[in-house]
Amino acid sequence: MAKEPGKLKMKLAYAAGDIYGGGAFLIFSMLYMNFLVLVEGLPVVATSLIVFIGKLWDAVTDPIMGRISDRTRSRFGRRRLYFLLGIIPVFASFVMMFYSFGMVSTLSKIIYYTFAYMFFGTAFTIVMVPYNAILSDMTSDYNERTSFTTVRMLFSGGASLIAAILPGTLIKLFGGSVNGPAQKPGYLIMALVMATVFGLCWLFAFLGTREKENLPPPEKITVRDWLSPFANKAYRNYLGIFLSFQVAVDLVLALFIFYIDIVVLKYTSYTLVMGVLLVFSLVFMAVMGAVAQKKGKAFPLYIGMPIWIVTMAGFLFANSSTSVYILCALAVLIAVGSASGNLSTWSMLTDIFDIDEIRTSKRREGIYSGLTTFLRKFASGVAILVLGFGLKALGFDQNQYNLLKASGTSFDPTAYAQTSLVSGLKWMFVLIPVLLLSVTLFFAIKNKVNKRRFDAVLKGIDSFQKTGSLAELNEQEKEDVRLVTGKTEDQLWASKAHSVNK
Repeated sequence: MAKEPGKLKMKLAYAAGDIYGGGAFLIFSMLYMNFLVLVEGLPVVATSLIVFIGKLWDAVTDPIMGRISDRTRSRFGRRRLYFLLGIIPVFASFVMMFYSFGMVSTLSKIIYYTFAYMFFGTAFTIVMVPYNAILSDMTSDYNERTSFTTVRMLFSGGASLIAAILPGTLIKLFGGSVNGPAQKPGYLIMALVMATVFGLCWLFAFLGTREKENLPPPEKITVRDWLSPFANKAYRNYLGIFLSFQVAVDLVLALFIFYIDIVVLKYTSYTLVMGVLLVFSLVFMAVMGAVAQKKGKAFPLYIGMPIWIVTMAGFLFANSSTSVYILCALAVLIAVGSASGNLSTWSMLTDIFDIDEIRTSKRREGIYSGLTTFLRKFASGVAILVLGFGLKALGFDQNQYNLLKASGTSFDPTAYAQTSLVSGLKWMFVLIPVLLLSVTLFFAIKNKVNKRRFDAVLKGIDSFQKTGSLAELNEQEKEDVRLVTGKTEDQLWASKAHSVNK
């Protein structure tokens, strides 16, 4: 039997997986549209269609992969197996996104890059859905899960920081500094380097993590089973926290560059301000991890969300005369909220799996992971689509902006800085996140899961397995289980009996 890896090794190996999660999509967000339009010469409309089809495919495959991993039984486990199987697709798909093998025809490139992006989404799903589900198999300790998630978020943030610098450096080093077809070799070298890093991170994750053994045989699943997570009271509340926060992050990042470029006319300082935000997000991630272990996983939200909300209000008073140092200070405060939200939302998900088990007697991490990832992508896609219509209504052409900004050093944001556009961008940048973060805080306050109640859930699962009831729990523990699950002992017993009879 293989020697069990140490806790530190397991934490580092587990966290290595999110080097891919944190790095790959940042590179995609920063470079892919410009690569397709300026380097490969594809029409802007075609590139938008490529991304839309890819994201639609990506969202559909997430729940399917979740169920597949739940049903998998192998000598490597039901989740880790896909870390191993995903290495080649992760490597190949990332390279394919930035290399067309000498194709010349525009139509052939459109078809090829549509397939390449769909392949990338599939590879991402193969590894990330099982990855988001595996932690509950690695440890059942409430605080230890927080510690694992803290290390994961530190690795993810570090990968994002590196991804913001290294790819551009490699592209310019091997392809020149002028955006255009001459940069193809630079993009290929960048893709090969980063794909190698992303592939290796999954090898480390496979070798250094472990899962539960002796799992029950996989069960058949119906459409009703796919929808059953929504009956879980704790999961519905978690979705309120998770989706509102993640969409807020997406929209802030999407609007931040426009705010810096067009509203305060500090377009040469965007990299500095964003760099400050990323660096301090790492710093505060460690702080919030320690807070969560002492006060509970939701507690960082009580700190970070109010700070972020007040900070966004401060952006209303910024203008072209505002010092870059003040903008950097505001970015530091955003980092407090960003770190607290990311740490809390990802660490809270694993507890939902155990709450589901006491309700249903089933381990369905894959279904929850796949459904959560799907809902996150769907909500984000809708939000970005609505944002696009909002910007268009203000008279802003984002495609034209992206092309001008990427095509040379002559970009002049004052051409976009009409009074209505500036005020509209400012209010969108402030009000939308404030509303979403307020929703996050509202659901965080309603959260019922803390360490004591989670421990009662674990004890209840054990008691049901031994006695078929909650007989081994005291009255306080039974009340804790009722608060978390939304069900009495009799209702839990009835649910389990129904599950067995099925």
